[in-house]
Amino acid sequence: MSENERLSNASLLRHSLVILVPAIGTGAALVLWWSGIAVPKAADFILLGVFYVLNILGMELAYHRYFAHRSFRAPRAVEIALGVLGSLAYVGPIIWWVAVHRIHHKNTDQEGDPHSPWWPQYPGRFRRLYHAHVGWLLDARCARPEQWGRYAMDLYRDPVLFKFHMMYDYWLVLGLALPAAIGGLIHGSLQGVLLGFLWGGTVRVFLATNAIWSVNSVGHALGGRRPLAARDNSRNSFWQAIVTLGAGWHNNHHTFPAYAVTGLRWWQVDLTGLLIRFLALVRLTRDVRIPKPEAVEAKRKKPLATTT
Repeated sequence: MSENERLSNASLLRHSLVILVPAIGTGAALVLWWSGIAVPKAADFILLGVFYVLNILGMELAYHRYFAHRSFRAPRAVEIALGVLGSLAYVGPIIWWVAVHRIHHKNTDQEGDPHSPWWPQYPGRFRRLYHAHVGWLLDARCARPEQWGRYAMDLYRDPVLFKFHMMYDYWLVLGLALPAAIGGLIHGSLQGVLLGFLWGGTVRVFLATNAIWSVNSVGHALGGRRPLAARDNSRNSFWQAIVTLGAGWHNNHHTFPAYAVTGLRWWQVDLTGLLIRFLALVRLTRDVRIPKPEAVEAKRKKPLATTT
């Protein structure tokens, strides 16, 4: 077996664990709750909520808008903090995630897109949706695209970010250990450690990763509106924007990927974009790329003229 094959198998094993451990933990949390063995308290749901928001921000604020698209700039200390937050988000090593996302934008819904629901190789709509949602992580051709590293050379050249990338397995463990430790401190018992691990850890990861993955699958195939003339099948979805703190305005994002905000209308809630603007006010971010109204209007689809 070649070194590349061994690396691919190790990567696929890691992806399998990232998919299965949160799902099994969520099932266990619900069974223990239903049986009365480990009933969560209000503090456990608060822990779930706090870690869920941090998880989504790790992907959307850190990995996505900052590292992948460089839609704003940040001081070095903030950049390192964003690297930590993203590494704890359970969506993949930092350099790999950025590279795969850039490949996705280069080939969106075309040949070479790692997670498009429009892959002709897979028969049936459900099979293609499964591929876009989570199946691509288990397909070596998509999880490790050819020469993927060259799409994130800016991160490779940063020794701290490269170390974060190589430490990803430790981040996975830490992402579950932190809520477990906090749960133990809150409840002052081993059952509190278990509740923190399950609700702040596995349930949180299960909900957050599926919310994020749904943008790849549902956000390119089902429902939603396409008000802007993007070159792909990306769609806007209000409910996805709520659960992903702004990533659900996917048609907006694919039309203007370099913007730091995705909400282009007053009613399009984008909490991540609001946070970036707030951080700019307190000088923790700078050079925030904000959409120009005329550029948005130029991309807005015009209704077809009717004849009488």
